[in-house]
Amino acid sequence: MTGLVSKIHQGRYDSEKELLRLRDNALERDRVDVLDAVHQRLKKNYPLIYQRLVGPLTDRTRDKKFKCYCNNPKSLHEIYLDIMAGHVHYHSLICDDCWQEDLTKTWGYYGWASKLIPQEVWHALCEERAYDKYVE
Repeated sequence: MTGLVSKIHQGRYDSEKELLRLRDNALERDRVDVLDAVHQRLKKNYPLIYQRLVGPLTDRTRDKKFKCYCNNPKSLHEIYLDIMAGHVHYHSLICDDCWQEDLTKTWGYYGWASKLIPQEVWHALCEERAYDKYVE
């Protein structure tokens, strides 16, 4: 199966549809080597899809005592699920990097563009951030 991995790295499956199909198949079959190769190609050729499905494009580190998305990176889809469940951690709300790089991008994709996050939920999250960051 290393032939498939080398073909992925050579760019033979560089269309968005083929890479996503390979990713789904690798997840179903627990093929970590193929999944890693697909993620590398997605990161290089389709960074927005990589960010939405896999995780952040760059590593951000913060003091380990904080439990924000800088130290615990998640994909935008997982952050969307956190927002909808109301489980966004306090540290993520007060961290400016988490707010700009993770939460607002999630709102842009899942809220403003896709209309999956209701505006009331987003306004409540903004109010919570404002209270946590600037009032307390």
